[in-house]
Amino acid sequence: MTTDPRRRTLMRHGFLFLFLALLLGLAIVALPHPSKWLAAHLTAFLTGIILVVIALAWNELRLTTRQLTLAYATGLMASYGGLAGNVFGALADLPGPASNPGVVPPMPQAAVFYVILAVVVPSALISFGLVLYGMRGAAIPEAVVKA
Repeated sequence: MTTDPRRRTLMRHGFLFLFLALLLGLAIVALPHPSKWLAAHLTAFLTGIILVVIALAWNELRLTTRQLTLAYATGLMASYGGLAGNVFGALADLPGPASNPGVVPPMPQAAVFYVILAVVVPSALISFGLVLYGMRGAAIPEAVVKA
């Protein structure tokens, strides 16, 4: 079975996110704005799990080398960008549409957050779209994988 080194790297990043999620759990009780840190904590956990699951499915993806590279790069970009956005939102206590409906965020901080969001959202959509596209068709027969 051929293994792409990006598979192991994705797995490593996934477990790094799980570790960072534990550290963000400490931030909930130690830093101001605990609800914002809770959001960052839960998002880091989910991101870590998603990265590990994608790593487990990596060898099953039916994508070209360029598509795999794009999925890998955009997936990590979305992951770390999302973490940075969550930490920034917690530090700046940015009001969110769900946490503070109707409250307008202060402009200098909101501009930084919107730039992060402008990178994270397309990256996540591209990455998930490519992974979903790569899972099309029937499973690869084991005889072909072992050959």
